Amino acid sequence: VDLVGRDLACHLFFREERAYWEKRNRAGQKQRHRQDALGLGWANHDHHTFRSSRECFVDLMKAFEMMGFERRERYYAGAEAGWGAQILEQPFEGIVVFADVDLTPDETEIDFSRVKLTPEKSLGTVQLWCGLHGESLFEAGMHHLECRFDHALLREQLAKVDINTMEPFSDFPFLKQAFTEGERWPVRRERLEKLRAQKLITDEQFQEFASKGAIGSHLENLQRKGGFKGFNQHAVSLIISETDPRKQRSFAGA
Repeated sequence: VDLVGRDLACHLFFREERAYWEKRNRAGQKQRHRQDALGLGWANHDHHTFRSSRECFVDLMKAFEMMGFERRERYYAGAEAGWGAQILEQPFEGIVVFADVDLTPDETEIDFSRVKLTPEKSLGTVQLWCGLHGESLFEAGMHHLECRFDHALLREQLAKVDINTMEPFSDFPFLKQAFTEGERWPVRRERLEKLRAQKLITDEQFQEFASKGAIGSHLENLQRKGGFKGFNQHAVSLIISETDPRKQRSFAGA
């Protein structure tokens, strides 16, 4: 930031974050190749989703603030799905971040983007993902990149290259959203040993993650109409739960 200024630093940081995510996501690789043929790159990005452990979430917010991000709306879905999110936007670069964190029901009343959260004795979807893969800001990278597409057309085109799309979790005239099938990443054995020693995963889950890996990332297919800029909180809660690594399975075709 001191070297090039916060706006250019933001631009460069997210260019590299997208490249890192893309290296480990086949849907992202295929779609980027198609868009590069048109000279688009990822110009159609809608938002970038980062995941954080509870204890590191406030520090993640501070890192984004250094790059000029401003807080937009917060999601308070703790009582419903055990998670929350702070949405941030960098006004000059037009980059939006959706930052996920596990929450307890009573924490829906606080500004969890500024109040330090303490570790919990059990793992929600986001905390488990971080335990398996690391913090998004460090080793893991983004959970998903959401871009704006012709929703039905992208499903059809990806299916032709054997990339399945999950059922839409938002399906309205003004908002359609769906994840590609989760990309499984290998999990380091020392991470699994630590989670099992803390009794945060079972022996069966240990063996599953050790042998088959765990869901790491997605490409999200989004279509917006009518100027709608927000998100469908209830539907996002459902997909957060559906993509929990403990529920991982192969999805039916697009």
